[in-house]
Amino acid sequence: MEQTELLVPFQDVEVEMIEKKSRFIGNIFLVSSEEEALARRDEVHSRHPTASHGVYAYDIKADNITRFSDAGEPKGTAGMPVLDVFRKRGLTNYICIVTRYFGGILLGAGGLVRAYSGTAALALEAAGVARMAPFTTLEVLCEYPYYEKLRSMLKAYPIRQEETSFDLDVTYRIQMPADAVEAVTGAVTECTSGRAIISVADECFLPVRL
Repeated sequence: MEQTELLVPFQDVEVEMIEKKSRFIGNIFLVSSEEEALARRDEVHSRHPTASHGVYAYDIKADNITRFSDAGEPKGTAGMPVLDVFRKRGLTNYICIVTRYFGGILLGAGGLVRAYSGTAALALEAAGVARMAPFTTLEVLCEYPYYEKLRSMLKAYPIRQEETSFDLDVTYRIQMPADAVEAVTGAVTECTSGRAIISVADECFLPVRL
């Protein structure tokens, strides 16, 4: 499992700011495809049918796609300032939508740039920045007498998720950073006196907050 390091938003967020009576709502979503980005855009737009503008910017690493829209604002005053907030941090796999409700006071070109970039920056601060790191899910098949001892022992390791099913034996699925797999496998083997059956159930990349 190989992947160059990617920096992404850590979580989806929504923030709001007011600039000279105009209301700006910023949404950030972590996405992995242009299709997903556009679905998120449409979802936000549908929640604000009476908004004056629905500016957005997104970057998708896998598709090598970067797009932005001023959504009717003067050219260069909205979409590009939003995009620049993320470019300066080196982020990808996101969409940021900034919705504006006009408050009756013109902001001018400079004011629009500051408002849109400021909303995007506020949203990114709330979302946080993460790096995509490799994670592995192990499936551990063990006898019932070992289960509670196993769970207790694994509290010392960076287990991110766990799931248990009970049948003739216990199937215990645990997700962890890929670099912890060797240590966890050794600990499980020792804890169960070598009687557990351990296999890799899944490998993926997940965001880890910086």
